[in-house]
Amino acid sequence: MDPLRTIDRALALIFYLGSAGVTAFLTTLLVYYGLGVAPGVLRLNALITAGLLGVAFLLAMLISYGGEE
Repeated sequence: MDPLRTIDRALALIFYLGSAGVTAFLTTLLVYYGLGVAPGVLRLNALITAGLLGVAFLLAMLISYGGEE
């Protein structure tokens, strides 16, 4: 197994988990302090963010697999 591909996968996973953690933290702050944001907006924001992070993670994985050709 190529060590660079392993590093790419690890970095993609770290980026994905870090982004999800920051998003969860910010959403928690918005809910806790009640900054006038409706719960429906927060749910929609969480859904969109999860989808975009999933796509970013898949793209990172596909890019790391692109070196196999």
